Amino acid sequence: MTEISKINERKKLRYSINPIAFVIALLLAPLLVTLLSFWTIIGLFAIYFGLLPYLIVGTPILIWAVGRIKPTFGAYACLGLFGNVAMGIAGFLIMAPQIGHEDAITSVLFLAGFGFIFAPLYAGAFGSLYAAFHPKIRILQT
Repeated sequence: MTEISKINERKKLRYSINPIAFVIALLLAPLLVTLLSFWTIIGLFAIYFGLLPYLIVGTPILIWAVGRIKPTFGAYACLGLFGNVAMGIAGFLIMAPQIGHEDAITSVLFLAGFGFIFAPLYAGAFGSLYAAFHPKIRILQT
């Protein structure tokens, strides 16, 4: 019975949110990852192809996460991977009726392939930067 009460307590935990730290970390994360991976050449193209999906798909996920998940690199990297997989599934479901299943799979793997590397890096960097810019993260009881 005490385990159930601990689970219910965990569901009610909320973290304080700093909108300025959120925006700075959101914009700085892809730039930092690109700066650290520019020597791979793929890193330079990743910001060109991945910035818009990062902002469109990643921003709502990150807005949801900052109040519920403690910002760490690993936790947010998992969210980035989840967002990329969700975007790939949605892309497949949209393209499959129009161009066929085989071509849709090929297109999704091509478009989301590098996202499997860079989406976790962008989101993980966001988590680390957000924690650095918002050092007084407090647990709020709801």
